[in-house]
Amino acid sequence: MKSNRPLIWIFLLPTLVVLIPALLFGLAAVQVLKERMTQDHAIQSADMAALLQAANYTQSLGELHQGVVDMLQQADRGELSALASYRLHSSFVNELATLGGQIQTLTETPLMIDLNHGSAQHLREAFEGYRRFTIMAGDIATVDATRARHYLDEAQHEFLRFSMLTGHLSSKLAQRSGERTSDAYQDTLGYFNTLLLFGGAILALMLVAAFYSARILNRHLLIIAEGLLALSHPHREVPELPRVQRLAELGRGQLQQLALAVLRLRESEARRLVAERKAHQLAHFDGLTELPNWRMMSEHLAHSLMLCQRNGQHGALIYLDLDLFQQINDSYGHRTGDRLLREVAQRLRTFQQEGCMVGRLGGDEFLLIIDSLPKQPDKAANLAEELADRIQIVVAEPYSIDGIQHFLSASQGVAMFDGTSDVETLFKLADAACHHAKVAGRNTICFHDDATQALMEARNETRRDLRLALQRGEFRLVYQLQYDAAHRPLGAEALIRWQHPSRGMVSPAEFIPLAEESGLIVPLGDWVLEQACRQLVAWQQQAATAHLTLAVNVSARQFKEPDFVERIQRVLTATGANPHRLKLELTESSLLDDVEAGIDKMRRLKRLGIRFALDDFGTGYSSLQYLKQLPLDQIKIDQSFVNDLLLSGDDMAIVRTIIAMGVSLQLEVVAEGVETAHQLGWLVEAGCHVFQGYYFCKPLPIDQIELPFTSISVS
Repeated sequence: MKSNRPLIWIFLLPTLVVLIPALLFGLAAVQVLKERMTQDHAIQSADMAALLQAANYTQSLGELHQGVVDMLQQADRGELSALASYRLHSSFVNELATLGGQIQTLTETPLMIDLNHGSAQHLREAFEGYRRFTIMAGDIATVDATRARHYLDEAQHEFLRFSMLTGHLSSKLAQRSGERTSDAYQDTLGYFNTLLLFGGAILALMLVAAFYSARILNRHLLIIAEGLLALSHPHREVPELPRVQRLAELGRGQLQQLALAVLRLRESEARRLVAERKAHQLAHFDGLTELPNWRMMSEHLAHSLMLCQRNGQHGALIYLDLDLFQQINDSYGHRTGDRLLREVAQRLRTFQQEGCMVGRLGGDEFLLIIDSLPKQPDKAANLAEELADRIQIVVAEPYSIDGIQHFLSASQGVAMFDGTSDVETLFKLADAACHHAKVAGRNTICFHDDATQALMEARNETRRDLRLALQRGEFRLVYQLQYDAAHRPLGAEALIRWQHPSRGMVSPAEFIPLAEESGLIVPLGDWVLEQACRQLVAWQQQAATAHLTLAVNVSARQFKEPDFVERIQRVLTATGANPHRLKLELTESSLLDDVEAGIDKMRRLKRLGIRFALDDFGTGYSSLQYLKQLPLDQIKIDQSFVNDLLLSGDDMAIVRTIIAMGVSLQLEVVAEGVETAHQLGWLVEAGCHVFQGYYFCKPLPIDQIELPFTSISVS
């Protein structure tokens, strides 16, 4: 019986807590309703008094007005003495004052204020007008009867106006009084409805109290059930159960035992998840570096192969092996070797931000998978090689272990894939390529594909030879003359050639991009400019060639150098060349990044007398708005438009537009790639000014150019 008492109080106490306040609130509501009805009765009585007062104003004022008329008639007939007139006038003034106060009282009644109608103001104004004219008429009744009658007529007009306003206002007041009575009735009805709703609310609250009591009774069991449900759902982390923990600490009896059982189940689940994560870590990650192991890397590689097959893109697998790492283990111990491997892994992780998956095979071998490379095989191979080069640099940076500097290098084998190979084949190809890299002397990058490998080796060889070519003096300048329509030479364009000691003449299309990438284009451009200026000096020594100009191509990287203008000035000073005979040919890429800075450099050089030409015009995004800002002297039509000039209507229209644009901007137009007399004739007819191409001569060394004058060459 004792154990049932808490259950009874759980049901009884919430009911009493709800019922007692509800009864008190009901009594208070009845009292408020009684007071409200009393207040409404008082308001209705006041409204009726105001209506009666408004109805009596017209009658009172009419009686007063009749007395004023009688007084004036007596005064007009001479029957009224001055003393009698004064007494009557004083009486009228007092009565008017009384009526004025009553009108003011009416306008301040709650009914009139609630009405908020403008007639009250008009009523006061009409009464004030009547009072003013009536007093004026009474003042002069015995003195000037004619003017008194005039004032009386004005008073009569205001009296009629007052009567009309009083009738209108009485109607409005009666209407508003009815509305206020109706509102009071609705309020009373609302209070009754509120009491009915309140009764229903009490019943609902009692039901809620019963439900709440039952919930309190079962709250502990619900906490246990929620804990069990939380543990039953799949999750990566064991859920926290603070309510179950509190129940285990504060509960009693069987409820406490249930809570402790749930907590023991939670601890068991936590141990299981820890073991599962450890097993997953051991199965997919390397224990030393925490990088993905071969199993996880092979899964990712299989996914990459599927993506490449679907979207047509390329990828690359890089097999990286540290060179002579065993010597470090033998000399400094495996502890140092392990620390070095962890440091190498940490450095390789930085490439994950570039979409590169990094893993460890074991020992000193690592794998890198590159996804989403371009569809073009050569571009994809170039990007893979660039990444491998940066890996070489990162790995080669010194390592400090226990105060000792260690230096490492890596041999890398690269296997390109497009989705047609399988994981095992790619791994074997990358491993074989890495082996070739070690055989080739270590710290080297090798590609598995013969064609790609040959291409990469050729590029690397060209890049290495390019660094020495300038020192060895292997570059040469050739010149292609430019002519006017009458076949008279106007000048020439200086073009660079590379005479390789073993490969022979290397095309500029092959080494110029490499020079741009490596930054060698800047000193190479300075050398070309210096040689061209020396040739200008040689031409200046004869009257027959002194008028010739010489055009020099300037690369985008060279033009963007901060001291480009100063470099030009130093070359001109050192060689003594006439700047008015020097012409610099720029491409749009040289200017588009920072147009304002480019224009500033051009204007500074223009002040020296140097001329400018925009090369390969028509292949970029030039416009009149863009061209008119540049201090140009020439625009050069790209030879791709001239080659098919007579075969393509589109090329013909483009060339004609370029010539018209140049003429409109007062620029000299140069056509490149003129090879036939028909092309020349069409261009002359279209208005082109200068011509350059195989029709006149090929690019030749200066001593092989045939001119109608004696040539002077410079070594």
